[in-house]
Amino acid sequence: MSVQFSTITGLLDKFSIKVHLKEDCELIGFRYLNKDVSVYLSDYLYIGKVSNLAKMPSSSRANYMLYEDIPLSPLYKQESTSNIILVSNKSDITSIIDILQDLFDMEIKMVNLTNKLLELCQEGTTIQQLLDVGYETLGNPLLLVDISLCFMAHAGGNTIKNEPLWEWTLSKGYVTEAYVNSIMENKIDRNIESEHNENSGLILWESGLLNHRQLVGRVLKNKQPLAYLKMLEYNKPITKYDEQMLITLCRFLSLTIKGSNESFSSTNPLVDSFITALLNQKLYDHDAISERARAFNLKLYDNLYVITIELNDINRNEDKIYYLKRKMQNYFNRDTVIIYDKYIVVLLDVKGENIFNESELNLFGKLLEKHNCRAGISKVFHNLYDLSEYYKQTITSLSIGNQIHSSERILNYNDFIVTHMILSFGDKAHLKILVHPIVKLLIHIDEEKNSDFFKTLCAYLKHNQDVTLTSKALHIHYNTLKYRIKRIIELTNIDFNNSELLFEVQLSEKVLKLVKQIGIEN
Repeated sequence: MSVQFSTITGLLDKFSIKVHLKEDCELIGFRYLNKDVSVYLSDYLYIGKVSNLAKMPSSSRANYMLYEDIPLSPLYKQESTSNIILVSNKSDITSIIDILQDLFDMEIKMVNLTNKLLELCQEGTTIQQLLDVGYETLGNPLLLVDISLCFMAHAGGNTIKNEPLWEWTLSKGYVTEAYVNSIMENKIDRNIESEHNENSGLILWESGLLNHRQLVGRVLKNKQPLAYLKMLEYNKPITKYDEQMLITLCRFLSLTIKGSNESFSSTNPLVDSFITALLNQKLYDHDAISERARAFNLKLYDNLYVITIELNDINRNEDKIYYLKRKMQNYFNRDTVIIYDKYIVVLLDVKGENIFNESELNLFGKLLEKHNCRAGISKVFHNLYDLSEYYKQTITSLSIGNQIHSSERILNYNDFIVTHMILSFGDKAHLKILVHPIVKLLIHIDEEKNSDFFKTLCAYLKHNQDVTLTSKALHIHYNTLKYRIKRIIELTNIDFNNSELLFEVQLSEKVLKLVKQIGIEN
């Protein structure tokens, strides 16, 4: 148990004090100064009047807090190696001593809590036992939830009468949907400790949906969240010392959760590192990849897909990423879900040829919409060796979706293959080179004559030159369409039996549509 001298000066800054700090040091307590004291201990703070000091400073270092009833001798300022706090004779010395007493009492309380937690861990404790000790020490209800915000344990929660969110969580086993949405959409007030604070990122305050403020501590392992410990400001105000004790409790919980059957995570860390190594292309030997997959008991169906989930900027904090990772693990019922380069990456294996049926696709889209995310989906592949290349397809899909300002939540690479080719070409040359002369001619005529020849041609090719389907799609009479097709042939001499020519015309349509979507200057 110890307190920094500078911590004391910081607490007393609101009083009229003068500080002469030679060297910061740790103090284990304070004693009262009188003229009979001849030996000063360097780890104590001595409190008294300036008039109680010896005329000559001690040769050894000491720490003083002095009531300035007479001026301090210049020798103590110039020649002394001691640290001195001078308190004005107008200050309330009783209040100052009370602050010091509280400070050292809290340090003793912290030491006692730490010792109790250490003893429990040495004996093989449970999460519940740790929370019970924490509740006994802190005096406010505690609630532990995992990263998907599902209930793990509580202490003192059954004493709460007027906090619906806590009552719901304790009775249902999970938090309310309104609370989850408020976290995901940043609607709940969350006051994170300042970046300059040593506790930055370890604790935060929440209010808004709650009738009482609550302090949330992050239970971390290797800087990754395991769980969240919530302390409700219900029985008494939460002090700065309580914040420190909550952080200490979180650290002991991280040790217990790590080796406990109560651990929430079903993810195999070996599988996580294996998939990450494949994405980083650190494994490139086919036999070694197959051997590791067997060793990690990674049994996959033949058809593989990569799904990469992109979070918007609001959702891109660490806690929300891990929450959504857990959501995706539950949704796909797979452990092959990892966080990679700020994306959530899913390796999904399926029996059939299609990754989703229509119903599953709609459900996945709703899940993404709920959490304001988008997903890129690769083409099917069959060998883990190729994982990295197919992951790149998903990133390409997401990138193209951004470029063309797509509102779709699910972006399938199969739908963007030609677009990807066009954009790759556009990196080196103007895209208008890809537009066929027939298309240029029809567009020119349409602009001059206010006709619809190019639109008609595109629809005609899209419907495989079926006059009935095309006329219905364009909402024009059958004979009107036949006339337009005849005029297009007369104007361009197009051969509808030339498949290569028709492909170039359709490619031109895609190029022009893409140019318009992404605003490329040509």
